[in-house]
Amino acid sequence: MSRKRSRSIISTGTVTIVLIFVMLCMVTFAVLSLASAQADLRLSQKNADRSEAYYDAENRASDILFLISDRMVESKGQADESSWYSFMRSSLEGNSGITFTDDSHLNYSVESGEEQLLHVSLRLSYDGAGRPGHYEILAWQIVSTHDWEADEPLPVL
Repeated sequence: MSRKRSRSIISTGTVTIVLIFVMLCMVTFAVLSLASAQADLRLSQKNADRSEAYYDAENRASDILFLISDRMVESKGQADESSWYSFMRSSLEGNSGITFTDDSHLNYSVESGEEQLLHVSLRLSYDGAGRPGHYEILAWQIVSTHDWEADEPLPVL
């Protein structure tokens, strides 16, 4: 009878060790799953914030574009090309960050997130004087204001 008892103790000990090992594996996988879910949440939030900032900048840039179109409609009464460009420049320069590089080219930038700007460059056309939307969009792009620093290369050999 003593042999039967020793066998049951050994088999009970083995089952207990396997059960403890399985529980440790389950706890480890649960912790890893939680850590992965938290990292995914942070990444998703960062992407959502960046998308929201971008589309907010797009909306503000479009509002400025509508302002320019409105000024083009208001410019109907200008007699000639030079007075038209002069009217457009005087009514838009400095308004919402608009700057002119020459009579027909203007630029403006809208902040899009922490280290990015949405830069817009337009060329106005006198042919469209008095009608909205007669301009050419030369640039509508995101520009990074972050100073890029190269990583140090790792030695391969």
